[in-house]
Amino acid sequence: MEQRVNAYGHTNSAVHENMQSLIEQSGSVRKYAKDEIIYLQGDTAQSFCYIKKGSVKVYMNSVDGNEKTLNTARRGEIIGEGAFFDKKPRVSSAKAVTGTEVIMIDKKRLTDIIAQHPTLAFELLEILANRIRLLSSQLDSMTFMQADARIAGLLLESEHNGSVAITHEEIANTVGVSRVTVSKALSRFAKAGCISTEYRRILIKSRELLKKIVQGD
Repeated sequence: MEQRVNAYGHTNSAVHENMQSLIEQSGSVRKYAKDEIIYLQGDTAQSFCYIKKGSVKVYMNSVDGNEKTLNTARRGEIIGEGAFFDKKPRVSSAKAVTGTEVIMIDKKRLTDIIAQHPTLAFELLEILANRIRLLSSQLDSMTFMQADARIAGLLLESEHNGSVAITHEEIANTVGVSRVTVSKALSRFAKAGCISTEYRRILIKSRELLKKIVQGD
């Protein structure tokens, strides 16, 4: 049985363009087929992952067999960095959602990159700080916010140039509701003039109206 938890994770772990370029030049690419495991919960982390192509589901398994989806990461994002930096077993697993290309960043490779480009260390710190902030947002939204407010909040968090590239299923995975609940909420948002929908994309028509939904107005 699968449960889902909120993790507004679609943009927060994306590295800056200059860092993307350096990482993509720094090592060989590993290719994963759809549903292929990239790493497993409990593994010792010798590296973290930069997603060059495709998308990756990050999830947790409980001792009683329940699965909790944390987020879906895409090109330009990093995953698995927490266990790499704290040198403890991984707390989550990751598998390819589509055909995916990943660059593994180990200690030597990261040290070499930072030695040549010291400011990149601050970009990593920024990503880790965002991760902590988003964990706080998760706790707040899961505890206090209703489904419509969580979905509206995710759209606002994930918006880029007036749109959000996300599916109904990914929204459901992220905010911890069913796909049917997402479809009904988006339909209400569209009727209210907040959004319009396209294939795998949601256009934001009114940030102010979405903010009111988040605030419970």
